[in-house]
Amino acid sequence: MASLAALFSAAACCILPLGLAAIGVGSAGLSSFVPFHWPLTIAAIVAVAAGWIVHLRKRQACARDATCMTPPPAKSTFILLSVATVFVTISACWGFIEAPLMRMLGGA
Repeated sequence: MASLAALFSAAACCILPLGLAAIGVGSAGLSSFVPFHWPLTIAAIVAVAAGWIVHLRKRQACARDATCMTPPPAKSTFILLSVATVFVTISACWGFIEAPLMRMLGGA
């Protein structure tokens, strides 16, 4: 699961912008995705919530049973879920953050 997340993160972060620039889709072309902000944000909230549920259930199952056959979740899982939660929260609150941020940075 973490490998797939890393693959998609690398594709979205590094490869996707280069590929879109190569075919001539710049920031103006990406503006066509603006109407999908809320559906994608809701999908991200559901995915991160599912990750937290799986993480907490696995942690609780291993805490209750001393003979737990599955290893307890790694510390990196908690860190990545926390980072994902922060990013999804920022995305959900972006409408409230953008205008004050632009004023603070001297933009329009």
